[in-house]
Amino acid sequence: MRKFRVYPNHPIVMDTEQINAIGTALVDLSERTEQLRGYL
Repeated sequence: MRKFRVYPNHPIVMDTEQINAIGTALVDLSERTEQLRGYL
């Protein structure tokens, strides 16, 4: 099990909304990639 230190003022810390937005963007890009593969 990993242990992480949390630094609230660290610029890399992301909130839940940012993480969800990134996940949504990745899903969208994956879907677009599959669509484009159909054209090749």
